[in-house]
Amino acid sequence: MSGEQPRGSGFRPLVPPARDGGPEDLLAMQRRGIEMVAAANRLAMTWMQAAANQHAQVTRRMLDEMTRNARHLASASAPPEAAEAMMAMLDRAQWLGLQTAQEIGALMQRMQGDTARLMSQVMRGGKAEA
Repeated sequence: MSGEQPRGSGFRPLVPPARDGGPEDLLAMQRRGIEMVAAANRLAMTWMQAAANQHAQVTRRMLDEMTRNARHLASASAPPEAAEAMMAMLDRAQWLGLQTAQEIGALMQRMQGDTARLMSQVMRGGKAEA
């Protein structure tokens, strides 16, 4: 029972047969695969931490802005002042939302660039750097 199938049976092995290098080449291929997964995990963790930090900063800015606006509205004595303050608050919220979207877009572009560089490096057979 050698485990080999007769030719023509339609059986195809999951791992291609060893070539010149034999098991050493297979081990090197497995090692590169493990290095790629480890590097990708490190990169993903770095970007997740960056995204969480950015989210915390945006939340902090929004809460500070809402606090300032609430104090301003509470101190407004006339309805026209309250309406102006409300319009200013809405404009500021819109501006912060656009700024946040741009920051997150830039973060995603950097993440995609880093991921593409890592994959290219690993596919060329270079050692993964993270």
